Amino acid sequence: MPIFDENGKPVNQDDELPLLLDSQDALNKESRVKSIIRNLPVGLIISFVLIIILGIMVVSFGAKVSSLSADLAKVEGLKTQLSSIESRLEKMNMDKARIKSSLTQMKGDIETLKIQKEKAEAQLKKQQQTNGKKKPAAKKTKPAGRN
Repeated sequence: MPIFDENGKPVNQDDELPLLLDSQDALNKESRVKSIIRNLPVGLIISFVLIIILGIMVVSFGAKVSSLSADLAKVEGLKTQLSSIESRLEKMNMDKARIKSSLTQMKGDIETLKIQKEKAEAQLKKQQQTNGKKKPAAKKTKPAGRN
């Protein structure tokens, strides 16, 4: 029994039949992929695209969070350094206040000594004036260590 093609022409079974079957299989595979894509609901495609976008965003935010945590660790290190510097500064301020009070006390002592010196000089002048208004001759003293 002869085999006819789509146009009604007889087909040689040895040559063209395998070619027709191969081309039909190729068409079927391409049409299957296209039909699967066409038959997918739009909501499913949109959901798939959104899931991919969300995945990219999660990865991006994860990288940013790790970067921020590293920066936070640096800030904590700087905070500890700042607290140690602050304690040293407080200690220096206490030392400064102590030295300032010592200087004020020394200044007061110097002023007291100046006043005492002036009083002693005034008394000496008074005694010299009352003792005959003579000035005793100043003795020359040799410096220590010289012959």
